Amino acid sequence: MSPRIALPVCCVVLLAGCGDAPARITVPDGVRVTTVATRVARPANLAFGARGAMWTTSTGYAPAASDGVWRTARAGARPRQVVRRLDTALGLAWYRGELYVSHRVWAGAAHVGRVSAFSRFDGRRFHRRRIVLARLPVGLHNVDSIVPGPGGRLYVGVGSVANARRGRSRLSGSVLSFLPSGRGLRVEARGFRNPYGLAFVPGTRHLLVSDNGRDDLGLFRPPDELNLVDTTHRGSAHFGFPACFGQGGRACARTVAPLARLAPHAAAGAVAVARRFGRYGLSAFVAENGSSFSANPTGSDVVRVSLPRRGRGYRAVVHRFARGFGRHDPLGAAIGPDGALYVTLYRSAKIVRFSVRPPVHRGSTKG
Repeated sequence: MSPRIALPVCCVVLLAGCGDAPARITVPDGVRVTTVATRVARPANLAFGARGAMWTTSTGYAPAASDGVWRTARAGARPRQVVRRLDTALGLAWYRGELYVSHRVWAGAAHVGRVSAFSRFDGRRFHRRRIVLARLPVGLHNVDSIVPGPGGRLYVGVGSVANARRGRSRLSGSVLSFLPSGRGLRVEARGFRNPYGLAFVPGTRHLLVSDNGRDDLGLFRPPDELNLVDTTHRGSAHFGFPACFGQGGRACARTVAPLARLAPHAAAGAVAVARRFGRYGLSAFVAENGSSFSANPTGSDVVRVSLPRRGRGYRAVVHRFARGFGRHDPLGAAIGPDGALYVTLYRSAKIVRFSVRPPVHRGSTKG
């Protein structure tokens, strides 16, 4: 079943210098878009520190001097690289005074995934670094987003080693959790191809996970997904990859259906969740980096998934939120301390901010 797409009343905002030409960013009426940082080299994921600084990972398909972690002290400030030479740095999260970063390293004969923690930052660089998780399986996909969760644990997505194959390790194609020390590693959910974006619904143990579908089944299937992992049920949920891709039948028996189906090959990236965003109630925002299939150029946008409660779960509805970016631009997303939505633009080397006017009637929400 395809997602229900709600079409909002829109306005157009010009962001000069976005990509090769000014981009016409289309957003719902009442939403304002501003550029808060430029020249952030190849920005992937985004997190906020205790003092409101913006921290981003930088990565690409080939190593570059810009790889690592960048810090932007405030909106409009010059971004500065504070961690260098981190290959395929993707996820990052602040927790108890340490910055946890997912990346990969060369281990003799092959790459392995790693989570490292950085601390003792003096305003320019970190003076302490420790290895938290040393040998996670990587291949076609890598170690993705990191998010703190309930019970003092951190959660991280690990992609499959191939397009249509999970890999031999039980850790491949899964969401893992671990203690800050790196101990207590466990599989929270399985059956993902590339679980890139992670975000908890505030005040719950419900973890939202974006997942990229297979690329060998044609232009129009399978859909990318936004999934719901109930972390109170450890390791019991299987989300279908590689055999189940929404077709039903025996291949999908005993698998968990997605919370929302997104456009096929849209490259669903980071997820950010807001209890309220202007006139909207509980919503998940998904940055879609964009399809590599020119004959079906889905994504390169930001979608909003409204999450009104239905019993013990949610009735998810997918809405178009922001369009008109350069191709393969939106990737990272986070809700800032000010309640605004921040999104990294990968190819344009920018961070943009989506803010809203306060609702006129506090009791009124719009799904």
